[in-house]
Amino acid sequence: MTNTANQYQDKKHLVIVGGGYAGFWSALSAVRQSRELNKASDLEITLINSDNYFTMRPRLYEVSLEGTRVELDRYLKPLQVNQIQGRTESINAENNELSVFTANGILNIPYDYLILATGSSLKAVNLPGISHTFNNDTFNGAKHLEDHMIKLAQNNFENEGDTTFVVAGGGFTGLETVTAIEEKAKLLQEKLSATVASFRIVMVEKSDKVASFYSSDSQKYIVETLKAKNIEVITNAAVVGIEPDAVTLSNGERIPTSTVIWTAGLTASPLTSCFKGSKDHLNRLSVDQHLKLPGYDNVIIAGDVANVTVSEGRSAVMSCQFSQFQGRWAGHNAVNDLFNAPLKPYQQTGYNTCLDLGSGHAIVTDGWTRDLRHKGEEAKKHKFWISNDLIYPPKDIEQAVAASFPKIPQL
Repeated sequence: MTNTANQYQDKKHLVIVGGGYAGFWSALSAVRQSRELNKASDLEITLINSDNYFTMRPRLYEVSLEGTRVELDRYLKPLQVNQIQGRTESINAENNELSVFTANGILNIPYDYLILATGSSLKAVNLPGISHTFNNDTFNGAKHLEDHMIKLAQNNFENEGDTTFVVAGGGFTGLETVTAIEEKAKLLQEKLSATVASFRIVMVEKSDKVASFYSSDSQKYIVETLKAKNIEVITNAAVVGIEPDAVTLSNGERIPTSTVIWTAGLTASPLTSCFKGSKDHLNRLSVDQHLKLPGYDNVIIAGDVANVTVSEGRSAVMSCQFSQFQGRWAGHNAVNDLFNAPLKPYQQTGYNTCLDLGSGHAIVTDGWTRDLRHKGEEAKKHKFWISNDLIYPPKDIEQAVAASFPKIPQL
């Protein structure tokens, strides 16, 4: 069944594709700015997302998944933002229309202005047995991993590889995953198992060093923490084959395991292919400083799908640190563009990281060189504040709308 939406004819229609950090904040910012211009009655806003959840993706590696999702309708309904739950199949930018696959059929949605904020996902890998891996890239992926671990615990981790967890990839997500997974396993064992087993945690990293993207002081602390937690690090190696009960590495080693967690490599949403324009190695569309896509009068790209210059001539990193603020600019500029008001150049000069390294350990770094600022419990407290407060919208809806104003964040 194909339906053509026609309820938007009497107003300007802004469509936001994606309900993550960039998409959520785009919607709230658009509401705020339409009020500011006294154009709220002339604008219809629609957000399209696969489900009704704004997922706190940076938290999906954690021991518990509790509280990692916020219901979109809690904010969107009171603000009279339409929500369509479905998968955007294609975007016809020449005809200003997109197709969405929903539970009730395919909807053809016209738009006057579009914000693409569909984020990123793990890069597809052509590898024997890749279907046997787990990930924490999405809530469903993290829940699948958790359900698998629950079954292992209920079965008392009795098979040879049940107590061995292999994390493929030593990037940011890999480090947070590998330092949290044993704590999760022990918690499930305590709750569900009749026996006590010890666990083997392995990280496989293709380069010759772990955390080489950090400064020397930061890297040293990370390596020391991995050693203190008895995490085996295998460098200069890659996963070349996965079986349900083992993994094979490029160095010839075969590790019996029931759990391989894949964390290596992100790529921007495939919907970027619906547009003409320059793309980087991450499949992100290059945009101008207003987040507009060159060659289009009515398209803004925000979040992990956008390649935009920030401080020191560098491109924004795929992270909520950049996506949530780009969303604030995206909604603001889309509304202003629709109603012929000046656009505001996107600015985000600061950059830092806060890396969780499991119980009692974390680091906070400054700048693009990722120089160590805090470590240990002090950094852990900072990480807790970020993960449980900073990345969430205010609970009060009008406070959240006010917080959507685009201003340079103080990081």
